[in-house]
Amino acid sequence: MTQLEAVIFDLDGTLVDSARDLQNAMNALLAGEGLRSVSLEEVKSMIGDGVAKLVERALAATGGDPARLPALVDHFLAIYDTNAANHTEAYPGVLDTLESLRRLGLQLAVVTNKPCSATTEILRALGLRAFFSAVIGGDTLPERKPHPAPILMALDRLGVSPGAALMVGDNYHDVQAARAAGVRVFAVTYGYNHKPLTELAADQLLDTMSDLVPSIGIGIAAEDLLR
Repeated sequence: MTQLEAVIFDLDGTLVDSARDLQNAMNALLAGEGLRSVSLEEVKSMIGDGVAKLVERALAATGGDPARLPALVDHFLAIYDTNAANHTEAYPGVLDTLESLRRLGLQLAVVTNKPCSATTEILRALGLRAFFSAVIGGDTLPERKPHPAPILMALDRLGVSPGAALMVGDNYHDVQAARAAGVRVFAVTYGYNHKPLTELAADQLLDTMSDLVPSIGIGIAAEDLLR
């Protein structure tokens, strides 16, 4: 197995819990349409495939007009972009894990289906932006996960081959994109997964982000982990 050189992370449900801010923005949008609010659990079940899919699922759940989708996507972005980090928090163990990976000399990237502007705002607000040499959003390319193109773009920017990288995500689209890109993939069990964990077919499941470094620790000297 090729020596690990880079770790690519999904954002929502993997590095950060953004559901509350997404719920607030969605409910502001729905209120303007005269539709009912959606619960936090409903929003969590809708996250992961980009903004258009999120809004589409919310409209379907609340009886909204699907013909309004293009306009409502733009409206949602206008609401969310300025409120993306009000209640969003990094999951436990994320900061320490990123610091450990950086000390070990691994390159780091984010590949998410969230638009770049909101992604960058969240990473900056949480003090995480400096860890990542590449950030690929859902609007960086015409394709989004589960297409492999965003992961391949991240690898190109990092100068790392697929065999020397690991993807860490929380959902089926992360696993599918990584497989298609030829990248190993771990899945966290605490995120917004839309399928049973047993069906994700990831190489390994992580119950917390703190499990990541020990899971890739083969061949890493103990003094490096503690340095």
